[in-house]
Amino acid sequence: MQLIPSSRSVVAGFVVSAAAIGSMITGASVAAGAAPEQTVRATLISRPPRTLPPGSTVRASKIFGNRVFTDAKHGFALVQSGQAQYPVSSTDGGKTWKTDGPALHLNAAQAPLAVIYIGAASQKTIFAWGTGQVIDTTSDGGKHWYRALFQGLPGAVVKNPQGHLVAFVDGSSSGSSGATVQYVSKNGGKTWRLDNTVGGS
Repeated sequence: MQLIPSSRSVVAGFVVSAAAIGSMITGASVAAGAAPEQTVRATLISRPPRTLPPGSTVRASKIFGNRVFTDAKHGFALVQSGQAQYPVSSTDGGKTWKTDGPALHLNAAQAPLAVIYIGAASQKTIFAWGTGQVIDTTSDGGKHWYRALFQGLPGAVVKNPQGHLVAFVDGSSSGSSGATVQYVSKNGGKTWRLDNTVGGS
């Protein structure tokens, strides 16, 4: 049986990782090249044609990657259905799952938009990232999802002690910078601002 880490252990691991990465950022020098973006603004994600509507029931076997629970009942994950990946949620401890927003990525057509990890700052604020250049977020429990497209590859997203979202973005593959830079969102992922303070205080 595969063990699923509790939300506390996942968050604790993220906080430790955030502190470590934050320390590296403060001591890192930006490599030659274009400066990283100061502000990244997200756009509303609309439902692509011929994809599942929000609220569609999906099988747990379709889940890939991690599952995150904010309490004993409320969980979040990503599923593969057809040629698309969707955010899903559970309100019964993972027994049943329903799509919790539009398709976040369509196979083949949207490689830079790929997401494979999911995290939750609360039952309302959920975020997805990984392998692509985006961080997808909702701050209203899945009613609206927003996509922020970065010049580099987001390597981790965490919630800091102030409740803000902090993203660590590797600029080496984009030509914008050779260093990992830190962005902070104070509005649930709609706007991300470059921030050099440790942990994005």
